[in-house]
Amino acid sequence: MSDIDAKIEAEAADWAIRAQSETIGEAEIVALIDWLDTSPRHARAYAEALALWNALDADAPASSETPIVRPLPVRQPTRRFGLMAMGASGLAAVVAGVFLLASGTLSPTEVYATQKGQRQSVTLADGTQLMLNTDTHLSVKMTASARTVTLDRGEVAVTVAHKANQPFRLRTGDLTLTDIGTEFNVARLNGEVRVAVREGEVEMADGRAATRLRPGDMGTYREASGTRHLAKADPSEAFAWQSSRAIYRNQPLSVVAADLNRYFDKPIIVEGDAAQLRLNAILTLDSQSAVAGRIAEFLPVDARTTPEAIYLRQRASDR
Repeated sequence: MSDIDAKIEAEAADWAIRAQSETIGEAEIVALIDWLDTSPRHARAYAEALALWNALDADAPASSETPIVRPLPVRQPTRRFGLMAMGASGLAAVVAGVFLLASGTLSPTEVYATQKGQRQSVTLADGTQLMLNTDTHLSVKMTASARTVTLDRGEVAVTVAHKANQPFRLRTGDLTLTDIGTEFNVARLNGEVRVAVREGEVEMADGRAATRLRPGDMGTYREASGTRHLAKADPSEAFAWQSSRAIYRNQPLSVVAADLNRYFDKPIIVEGDAAQLRLNAILTLDSQSAVAGRIAEFLPVDARTTPEAIYLRQRASDR
Protein backbone atom coordinates (compact mmCIF):
# COMPACT_ATOMS: atom_id res chain seq x y z
CA MET A 1 0.00 0.00 0.00
CA SER A 2 1.36 3.40 -0.99
CA ASP A 3 1.69 6.29 1.43
CA ILE A 4 -1.08 8.08 -0.44
CA ASP A 5 -3.46 5.11 -0.09
CA ALA A 6 -2.63 4.83 3.61
CA LYS A 7 -3.31 8.54 4.06
CA ILE A 8 -6.69 8.28 2.28
CA GLU A 9 -7.70 5.27 4.37
CA ALA A 10 -6.77 7.08 7.58
CA GLU A 11 -8.79 10.15 6.54
CA ALA A 12 -11.75 7.94 5.58
CA ALA A 13 -11.66 6.19 8.97
CA ASP A 14 -11.54 9.55 10.70
CA TRP A 15 -14.57 10.79 8.72
CA ALA A 16 -16.51 7.59 9.46
CA ILE A 17 -15.97 8.08 13.19
CA ARG A 18 -16.90 11.78 13.06
CA ALA A 19 -20.03 10.93 11.07
CA GLN A 20 -21.40 9.00 14.05
CA SER A 21 -21.09 11.99 16.35
CA GLU A 22 -24.30 13.77 17.38
CA THR A 23 -22.41 17.06 17.47
CA ILE A 24 -21.18 17.10 13.87
CA GLY A 25 -22.03 20.47 12.37
CA GLU A 26 -23.07 21.79 8.99
CA ALA A 27 -19.54 22.97 8.14
CA GLU A 28 -18.14 19.47 8.72
CA ILE A 29 -20.87 17.93 6.56
CA VAL A 30 -19.94 20.29 3.72
CA ALA A 31 -16.25 19.46 4.23
CA LEU A 32 -17.00 15.73 4.05
CA ILE A 33 -18.92 16.08 0.80
CA ASP A 34 -16.09 18.16 -0.68
CA TRP A 35 -13.58 15.50 0.39
CA LEU A 36 -15.71 12.76 -1.21
CA ASP A 37 -16.00 14.73 -4.45
CA THR A 38 -12.22 15.13 -4.70
CA SER A 39 -11.57 11.61 -5.98
CA PRO A 40 -13.31 8.23 -6.50
CA ARG A 41 -10.60 6.80 -4.20
CA HIS A 42 -11.91 8.97 -1.36
CA ALA A 43 -15.48 7.77 -1.90
CA ARG A 44 -14.41 4.09 -2.08
CA ALA A 45 -12.31 4.39 1.06
CA TYR A 46 -15.15 6.04 2.95
CA ALA A 47 -17.65 3.37 1.87
CA GLU A 48 -15.23 0.68 3.05
CA ALA A 49 -14.74 2.48 6.38
CA LEU A 50 -18.51 2.56 6.91
CA ALA A 51 -18.75 -1.15 6.06
CA LEU A 52 -15.99 -1.91 8.58
CA TRP A 53 -17.77 0.19 11.20
CA ASN A 54 -20.93 -1.88 10.65
CA ALA A 55 -19.02 -5.14 10.83
CA LEU A 56 -17.49 -4.13 14.17
CA ASP A 57 -20.89 -3.02 15.44
CA ALA A 58 -22.44 -6.36 14.44
CA ASP A 59 -19.77 -8.24 16.42
CA ALA A 60 -20.49 -6.22 19.59
CA PRO A 61 -22.25 -8.08 22.47
CA ALA A 62 -26.05 -7.85 22.42
CA SER A 63 -27.58 -5.29 24.75
CA SER A 64 -31.01 -5.11 26.36
CA GLU A 65 -31.11 -1.39 25.57
CA THR A 66 -32.56 -0.10 22.30
CA PRO A 67 -29.69 -0.25 19.79
CA ILE A 68 -28.32 2.89 18.18
CA VAL A 69 -29.06 2.86 14.45
CA ARG A 70 -25.92 2.59 12.36
CA PRO A 71 -25.51 3.14 8.60
CA LEU A 72 -26.99 0.34 6.49
CA PRO A 73 -24.38 -2.37 5.87
CA VAL A 74 -23.00 -2.48 2.34
CA ARG A 75 -23.09 -5.93 0.78
CA GLN A 76 -19.56 -6.79 -0.35
CA PRO A 77 -20.13 -8.33 -3.84
CA THR A 78 -22.73 -5.76 -4.92
CA ARG A 79 -20.66 -2.90 -3.51
CA ARG A 80 -17.62 -3.81 -5.63
CA PHE A 81 -19.64 -3.85 -8.85
CA GLY A 82 -21.53 -0.66 -7.96
CA LEU A 83 -18.41 1.30 -7.10
CA MET A 84 -16.78 0.41 -10.38
CA ALA A 85 -19.85 1.50 -12.36
CA MET A 86 -20.25 4.90 -10.68
CA GLY A 87 -18.47 8.14 -11.33
CA ALA A 88 -16.87 10.08 -8.50
CA SER A 89 -19.70 12.57 -8.01
CA GLY A 90 -22.43 9.92 -8.12
CA LEU A 91 -20.65 7.72 -5.60
CA ALA A 92 -19.96 10.69 -3.35
CA ALA A 93 -23.65 11.59 -3.36
CA VAL A 94 -24.69 8.03 -2.43
CA VAL A 95 -22.11 7.72 0.34
CA ALA A 96 -22.95 11.18 1.70
CA GLY A 97 -26.64 10.24 1.66
CA VAL A 98 -25.94 7.12 3.72
CA PHE A 99 -23.97 9.25 6.17
CA LEU A 100 -26.65 11.93 6.44
CA LEU A 101 -29.38 9.38 7.10
CA ALA A 102 -27.26 7.64 9.72
CA SER A 103 -26.36 10.84 11.53
CA GLY A 104 -29.94 12.10 11.57
CA THR A 105 -29.29 15.11 9.35
CA LEU A 106 -32.05 13.99 6.96
CA SER A 107 -34.45 12.84 9.68
CA PRO A 108 -37.81 14.53 9.14
CA THR A 109 -38.84 17.42 11.37
CA GLU A 110 -42.48 17.38 12.47
CA VAL A 111 -44.18 20.72 13.14
CA TYR A 112 -47.15 21.18 15.48
CA ALA A 113 -49.11 24.38 16.07
CA THR A 114 -52.29 25.57 17.75
CA GLN A 115 -54.39 28.65 17.12
CA LYS A 116 -55.85 30.91 19.80
CA GLY A 117 -58.24 28.98 22.00
CA GLN A 118 -57.01 25.60 20.77
CA ARG A 119 -55.19 22.79 22.57
CA GLN A 120 -53.60 19.74 20.99
CA SER A 121 -52.38 16.43 22.40
CA VAL A 122 -49.49 14.73 20.56
CA THR A 123 -47.96 11.32 21.26
CA LEU A 124 -44.52 10.93 19.70
CA ALA A 125 -43.20 7.68 18.25
CA ASP A 126 -41.22 6.95 21.43
CA GLY A 127 -44.31 7.35 23.65
CA THR A 128 -43.47 10.87 24.87
CA GLN A 129 -46.62 12.97 25.27
CA LEU A 130 -46.89 16.65 24.40
CA MET A 131 -49.89 18.82 25.28
CA LEU A 132 -49.82 22.11 23.41
CA ASN A 133 -51.61 25.09 24.93
CA THR A 134 -53.18 27.94 22.99
CA ASP A 135 -51.20 29.83 20.30
CA THR A 136 -48.21 27.48 20.45
CA HIS A 137 -45.71 26.54 17.74
CA LEU A 138 -43.05 23.84 18.08
CA SER A 139 -41.14 21.27 16.06
CA VAL A 140 -39.90 17.75 16.82
CA LYS A 141 -36.83 15.99 15.42
CA MET A 142 -36.15 12.35 16.30
CA THR A 143 -32.84 10.65 15.50
CA ALA A 144 -31.21 7.45 16.70
CA SER A 145 -29.17 9.36 19.27
CA ALA A 146 -31.44 12.21 20.42
CA ARG A 147 -34.98 13.55 20.67
CA THR A 148 -35.28 17.31 20.30
CA VAL A 149 -38.31 19.57 20.67
CA THR A 150 -37.92 23.22 19.67
CA LEU A 151 -40.49 25.57 21.21
CA ASP A 152 -40.78 28.74 19.14
CA ARG A 153 -43.59 30.27 21.17
CA GLY A 154 -46.43 29.38 23.52
CA GLU A 155 -46.70 26.66 26.15
CA VAL A 156 -46.35 22.89 26.27
CA ALA A 157 -46.66 20.22 28.95
CA VAL A 158 -44.32 17.26 28.46
CA THR A 159 -44.39 13.71 29.82
CA VAL A 160 -41.16 12.09 28.65
CA ALA A 161 -40.78 8.38 27.88
CA HIS A 162 -37.46 7.25 29.33
CA LYS A 163 -34.86 6.22 26.72
CA ALA A 164 -31.34 5.84 28.11
CA ASN A 165 -29.68 5.88 24.68
CA GLN A 166 -31.82 8.70 23.30
CA PRO A 167 -31.74 11.85 25.48
CA PHE A 168 -34.73 14.20 25.36
CA ARG A 169 -34.09 17.92 25.04
CA LEU A 170 -36.40 20.89 24.68
CA ARG A 171 -34.86 24.02 23.16
CA THR A 172 -36.41 27.46 23.29
CA GLY A 173 -34.36 30.49 22.32
CA ASP A 174 -30.93 30.23 23.98
CA LEU A 175 -32.24 27.85 26.63
CA THR A 176 -31.90 24.04 26.54
CA LEU A 177 -33.91 21.83 28.91
CA THR A 178 -32.57 18.31 29.30
CA ASP A 179 -34.93 15.72 30.71
CA ILE A 180 -33.95 13.30 33.44
CA GLY A 181 -37.13 11.16 33.59
CA THR A 182 -39.59 14.00 33.82
CA GLU A 183 -43.00 15.59 33.59
CA PHE A 184 -42.70 19.34 33.16
CA ASN A 185 -44.40 22.42 31.75
CA VAL A 186 -42.67 25.11 29.66
CA ALA A 187 -44.07 28.50 28.70
CA ARG A 188 -42.24 30.96 26.45
CA LEU A 189 -44.11 34.26 26.63
CA ASN A 190 -43.16 37.93 26.34
CA GLY A 191 -39.41 37.36 26.47
CA GLU A 192 -39.56 35.03 29.46
CA VAL A 193 -39.36 31.25 29.80
CA ARG A 194 -41.04 29.58 32.78
CA VAL A 195 -40.34 25.93 33.61
CA ALA A 196 -42.33 24.01 36.23
CA VAL A 197 -41.41 20.43 37.16
CA ARG A 198 -44.02 17.99 38.44
CA GLU A 199 -41.99 14.76 38.36
CA GLY A 200 -38.32 13.85 37.88
CA GLU A 201 -35.68 16.45 37.12
CA VAL A 202 -34.82 18.94 34.38
CA GLU A 203 -31.51 20.65 33.68
CA MET A 204 -32.00 24.25 32.50
CA ALA A 205 -28.91 25.53 30.66
CA ASP A 206 -28.10 28.42 28.33
CA GLY A 207 -24.40 27.82 27.56
CA ARG A 208 -23.24 29.98 30.47
CA ALA A 209 -24.84 28.28 33.45
CA ALA A 210 -26.96 25.24 34.27
CA THR A 211 -29.63 24.86 36.94
CA ARG A 212 -31.15 21.58 38.11
CA LEU A 213 -34.93 21.74 38.67
CA ARG A 214 -36.73 19.17 40.82
CA PRO A 215 -40.42 18.54 41.61
CA GLY A 216 -42.03 21.71 42.94
CA ASP A 217 -39.39 23.99 41.40
CA MET A 218 -40.31 26.89 39.13
CA GLY A 219 -37.45 28.23 37.02
CA THR A 220 -37.80 31.58 35.29
CA TYR A 221 -35.38 32.68 32.56
CA ARG A 222 -35.37 36.21 31.10
CA GLU A 223 -34.17 35.99 27.52
CA ALA A 224 -32.91 39.57 27.11
CA SER A 225 -30.59 39.50 30.13
CA GLY A 226 -30.00 35.76 30.55
CA THR A 227 -30.88 36.06 34.24
CA ARG A 228 -32.72 33.27 36.00
CA HIS A 229 -34.76 32.86 39.15
CA LEU A 230 -35.60 29.68 41.03
CA ALA A 231 -38.60 29.45 43.37
CA LYS A 232 -40.90 26.88 44.94
CA ALA A 233 -44.41 26.62 43.53
CA ASP A 234 -47.34 24.23 43.39
CA PRO A 235 -46.67 22.43 40.07
CA SER A 236 -50.38 21.73 39.58
CA GLU A 237 -50.91 25.45 39.01
CA ALA A 238 -48.62 25.43 35.97
CA PHE A 239 -50.65 22.55 34.51
CA ALA A 240 -54.07 24.09 35.34
CA TRP A 241 -54.59 25.20 31.73
CA GLN A 242 -55.08 21.55 30.76
CA SER A 243 -58.36 21.72 32.71
CA SER A 244 -59.33 25.05 31.10
CA ARG A 245 -58.37 27.06 34.18
CA ALA A 246 -55.92 29.86 34.85
CA ILE A 247 -54.60 30.56 38.34
CA TYR A 248 -53.37 34.03 39.28
CA ARG A 249 -51.77 34.83 42.61
CA ASN A 250 -51.33 38.53 43.36
CA GLN A 251 -50.75 39.33 39.69
CA PRO A 252 -51.19 42.86 38.25
CA LEU A 253 -54.29 43.06 36.08
CA SER A 254 -52.11 44.14 33.15
CA VAL A 255 -50.20 40.85 33.40
CA VAL A 256 -53.44 38.88 33.75
CA ALA A 257 -54.90 40.50 30.65
CA ALA A 258 -51.75 39.79 28.62
CA ASP A 259 -51.94 36.13 29.62
CA LEU A 260 -55.66 35.83 28.88
CA ASN A 261 -55.15 37.39 25.45
CA ARG A 262 -53.37 34.19 24.42
CA TYR A 263 -56.72 32.41 24.53
CA PHE A 264 -59.13 34.81 22.82
CA ASP A 265 -59.23 36.62 19.48
CA LYS A 266 -60.73 39.81 20.91
CA PRO A 267 -58.15 41.52 23.16
CA ILE A 268 -58.77 42.51 26.76
CA ILE A 269 -57.45 46.05 27.26
CA VAL A 270 -56.83 47.40 30.75
CA GLU A 271 -57.23 51.14 31.04
CA GLY A 272 -55.58 53.63 33.41
CA ASP A 273 -54.99 52.79 37.06
CA ALA A 274 -56.77 49.45 36.72
CA ALA A 275 -53.52 48.01 35.36
CA GLN A 276 -52.02 48.10 38.87
CA LEU A 277 -54.88 46.24 40.58
CA ARG A 278 -53.79 42.78 41.70
CA LEU A 279 -55.80 39.64 41.14
CA ASN A 280 -56.01 36.47 43.26
CA ALA A 281 -58.36 34.13 41.47
CA ILE A 282 -58.93 30.86 39.64
CA LEU A 283 -60.63 31.66 36.33
CA THR A 284 -62.42 29.15 34.14
CA LEU A 285 -61.42 29.73 30.53
CA ASP A 286 -64.77 29.31 28.82
CA SER A 287 -66.05 32.44 27.07
CA GLN A 288 -64.23 35.75 26.96
CA SER A 289 -67.19 37.77 28.22
CA ALA A 290 -67.66 35.36 31.12
CA VAL A 291 -63.97 35.66 32.05
CA ALA A 292 -64.18 39.46 32.01
CA GLY A 293 -67.31 39.28 34.17
CA ARG A 294 -65.53 37.11 36.75
CA ILE A 295 -62.64 39.56 36.93
CA ALA A 296 -65.18 42.29 37.70
CA GLU A 297 -66.44 40.13 40.59
CA PHE A 298 -62.96 39.96 42.13
CA LEU A 299 -61.78 43.50 41.39
CA PRO A 300 -63.44 46.95 41.37
CA VAL A 301 -63.56 47.23 37.58
CA ASP A 302 -66.22 47.62 34.94
CA ALA A 303 -66.08 45.64 31.71
CA ARG A 304 -67.11 47.38 28.47
CA THR A 305 -67.41 45.31 25.32
CA THR A 306 -67.06 46.69 21.80
CA PRO A 307 -66.74 44.88 18.46
CA GLU A 308 -62.95 45.33 18.67
CA ALA A 309 -62.09 44.64 22.32
CA ILE A 310 -63.14 44.28 25.95
CA TYR A 311 -62.06 47.25 28.09
CA LEU A 312 -61.51 47.00 31.85
CA ARG A 313 -61.62 50.31 33.72
CA GLN A 314 -61.47 50.92 37.46
CA ARG A 315 -64.84 51.95 38.87
CA ALA A 316 -65.11 55.69 39.48
CA SER A 317 -66.19 55.20 43.08
CA ASP A 318 -63.04 53.15 43.81
CA ARG A 319 -60.45 55.45 42.26
